[in-house]
Amino acid sequence: MTLFEQFAPVIQSDTAPIVRDARLLMDSEEAVSIYYAPFEYNNPSAKIVLVGITPGPTQMVNANNEARRSLLSGSDYDTAMRNAKETGGFSGESMRSNLINQLNHWGVHSWLNLKDSSELFSTSRNLLQTTSLLRYPVFVDGKDYRGKPNMLKHPLLKKYLFEHFVSDVNSLENAIFFPLGPTVKKVIDTLVEQGAIDESKLATGLLHPSGNCTYRIQYLVGDRSQPVPHATNPIPYDQGRVDFRNRFL
Repeated sequence: MTLFEQFAPVIQSDTAPIVRDARLLMDSEEAVSIYYAPFEYNNPSAKIVLVGITPGPTQMVNANNEARRSLLSGSDYDTAMRNAKETGGFSGESMRSNLINQLNHWGVHSWLNLKDSSELFSTSRNLLQTTSLLRYPVFVDGKDYRGKPNMLKHPLLKKYLFEHFVSDVNSLENAIFFPLGPTVKKVIDTLVEQGAIDESKLATGLLHPSGNCTYRIQYLVGDRSQPVPHATNPIPYDQGRVDFRNRFL
């Protein structure tokens, strides 16, 4: 039985799942809890893979709600999983707009022969795979997981990292992976050192698209005549943009 089959009765039950719904608890160890949300669909035709840390509460709820809608409308499991992944992945504002602004600034739309990177979330969804280092939503003491404890040292988190994310990397042979933010990049760098990921498959330097980074992203993609915002280092972003454009444009 797949995980989706296991949790489908909960997802389509009379009571819709909520954030950190006890019925969706998959695993736990001390302060760390991992919950199910349908994020396992892999897009075999993907050319670009956006990599976050772990799905947050908004993404968790949106994915579960879409899976619920699909199942209750008669969709089969495969269709419901795909719909949930496409709806939930990096969903919510300003998450997607922050992603799109950066991708356009780098020229990803030009590389993919699109008019705008927003098409990756609509008419050109076949080119996109969204994923996370930790595929399923992780919480620490009931709060969003933001990189602590270190997933490379924490036994439970390391297990999920290698069983899912590293496996996904190997299955998406023709895609370029875009780590989002320094926390993701640090883990990816270690995986490169360990031989789990080929460095040639990476394009690094994008910021994480959370709302907390909106002011930084607006500065990086816009008018830079003003002083550099607090806690913003443009160098990795700018170098990543140059490297990407030299390689692909």
